[in-house]
Amino acid sequence: MFVRAKAVGRRRYLYLVEGRRDGGKVKQSTLCYLGPLSKLSSGVPEAIRRRVDARLSVNWKKVNEEIGRLPLTFEELSEARRAQFELSASSRTRRGRPTQGDLPRTEEELSALSRLAALRFEQLFEEPGVLTFRMR
Repeated sequence: MFVRAKAVGRRRYLYLVEGRRDGGKVKQSTLCYLGPLSKLSSGVPEAIRRRVDARLSVNWKKVNEEIGRLPLTFEELSEARRAQFELSASSRTRRGRPTQGDLPRTEEELSALSRLAALRFEQLFEEPGVLTFRMR
């Protein structure tokens, strides 16, 4: 069992998939839909885990590690940050609720995400003069 990301337009969605051999060919069968990558960037939420655990036996630590290794695009990162802000804003009214999801992101990820944001900035803007930028 492993995680598979499918791109639909500009968004990527995650599925739990099982690979099996049928004769000489390897076939994949989708076991369940997990959700968009931007919402699962800090790990699979407990509600989804409970829904899947009712049907399958899943090693969630391995699944979360696989998701943590997937690189995020600038758009997915922005969407994940917006979702975290909504969660942290709602936690201010309800005490005791975690604000950053169940699991932390992997090591060195912040610097990698910063480099990705800088790359995206360079793609979108040009520098015609010193400390001046305009959209391409």
